[in-house]
Amino acid sequence: MGDGGLASAERLILNMSDKRSADELSLQELESLIEHKRRIARAKQFAEKEDGRRFRPVTVMPTEQAQPASAARPKKRASFRDRLLFVIEALAVLGLLLIIVSSLANLQSLNEEVVQARTTTPNATLSANSGGQELPGSSFPPSNPLAELPGSSFAPESAPPALGVQLRAIAALPVPTPGPRSPTRIVIAGINVDWPIVQGDSWEELKQGIGHRVGSVNPGERGNLILSGHNDVYGEPFRDLEKLEVGKDILIYAGATSFRYIVKTKRVVAPTDLTPLASSKTPIVTLITCTPYRVDTHRLIVIGELAP
Repeated sequence: MGDGGLASAERLILNMSDKRSADELSLQELESLIEHKRRIARAKQFAEKEDGRRFRPVTVMPTEQAQPASAARPKKRASFRDRLLFVIEALAVLGLLLIIVSSLANLQSLNEEVVQARTTTPNATLSANSGGQELPGSSFPPSNPLAELPGSSFAPESAPPALGVQLRAIAALPVPTPGPRSPTRIVIAGINVDWPIVQGDSWEELKQGIGHRVGSVNPGERGNLILSGHNDVYGEPFRDLEKLEVGKDILIYAGATSFRYIVKTKRVVAPTDLTPLASSKTPIVTLITCTPYRVDTHRLIVIGELAP
């Protein structure tokens, strides 16, 4: 078929208004029309499958490339680090719980020890030959016994031998034998205190009860009657001393004789503030204990005057 026939057939197909019959068409136009119909038939045959379903092209999406092994390693490392941190935190919590339980157990044993001591030898005191032990509240290095207030809840510690420090023993004041005018008992009804009084106020003496400072006056005498006691160990005799209000009574017994003191003032001082140990021109009583409760960084001072 020539180019002229094809052009004529294309014009015939495009001209939809052409209504001529097959007899009126030329041979070239008939061949072009037949060829065009064959193309349409092949196109339909290609578009439909043998089972009659219409052909639909399938678009194949590109698959994701597998991540290299190096990209997965950081996740594994992060997971291992998280587990390690969790184990460390768990061990730290367990260690803290063990410390708390151990501290409570030690405190309980101290209280049981003082209760047992009160039932056996309530007025037991150390001999005057107590060596160079320092007063309660001292820490490394041992301080002068006269440089700190009594009543500490911490036992004195000796200097580690590895430091090579040579300490000179300080002669302790001899503990006097309790006389008929020596204090033997303290009663504070306002805070439910009823404890024996022992001579001396060092660490060992305060295990037995309230300590009467060596050299201070006896009940009823003019001067400063100094009494010390623990607030959180060895029975906690002065645990509620901070609750004692001004104007309340303090009864000090010397044998069967009682002396009534009236609380006049309260204050908190540093352990190295020795002004509460000063003498007085009037008969007073000074009560000393640690504060705050189970912290023991300061001393609570309660001062009472002898009632007329």
